[in-house]
Amino acid sequence: MPPRIPVRAPWAAPAPAHCRHARQFSSSPAALALGPQSPNYIDVPQPKQPTFPLDPHTKGHLPIPRDVFKTRNQHPKQSDEFLQKSTRDPKERKAPGPFSRDADVRLYKQRLADTRKEALKEGVKALHARKVASEAQHLDRIQKSGELRTKLAMAPRRDVDVLTETSVSKGVRDFLAGALPTVDKNIEARRKAFERKQAAQHAVRDARLHDLYTNARTFIVSEEQLDQAIEDAFGTDEEPIGWNTKGNVGPRSEGHEGLSPWHGTMTEGVGDMMNKLRGGEGVGLAKERMKKLAEELTGGKM
Repeated sequence: MPPRIPVRAPWAAPAPAHCRHARQFSSSPAALALGPQSPNYIDVPQPKQPTFPLDPHTKGHLPIPRDVFKTRNQHPKQSDEFLQKSTRDPKERKAPGPFSRDADVRLYKQRLADTRKEALKEGVKALHARKVASEAQHLDRIQKSGELRTKLAMAPRRDVDVLTETSVSKGVRDFLAGALPTVDKNIEARRKAFERKQAAQHAVRDARLHDLYTNARTFIVSEEQLDQAIEDAFGTDEEPIGWNTKGNVGPRSEGHEGLSPWHGTMTEGVGDMMNKLRGGEGVGLAKERMKKLAEELTGGKM
């Protein structure tokens, strides 16, 4: 029993008659029934709205509870077969003899074992029933939440939304709502244009394949051909390639002493060649026309 707080005596004895009108040091009333160690010794005004202590912040994270009904047995834990195998009864219950000294202890242990078996069976079945009920409640909450979300999404527009929305054109609104017509007036023309584009792409691919086939004879496929191509382009150590003053390429032994195409005059550029073709100078334009004509007559690249 906690000790009783003694009643505190007055601070001082009654003052004499000539000092009774003296000013006191404190104006707060004295709680005579509480000691100085009490928190209610001084009267503190309390707010009208009560305050409650906050819950303490729990540190750490709770582990994910494991599934107690997960088992590698063919029978589930809540089944009678699994419980029967887990709480097997003895084949032969031995009763203590009439002259056994520990008869009471043995009977007590047998009763304790039977109690544990019954508690295990009831506990497993109760846990399974609680799990089924909690999963059903969780599924019901999810379904209700989904139904509410669908209902709110499919609900008609409110008047306040219609009256306060910004002005958007009907075409933009139909595009955002996915209500644009799928049948186009020019769909047949678009289909023909697409077919023409695909045909042009196929023609280009066929032409490139034919060029690859016709130029296959000039491919380098062996080391001997590679060496020969390098010698034709750069010459050998004994007869290197050079340029003359006109920009022609040939062996240095034949008068091509230049080390670069700029040994002589400025070489003809691409622009000069194109101007010659446009103006019809030389036989370049005639050769190109003859080549195109032969390709059209033979049906292939040359």
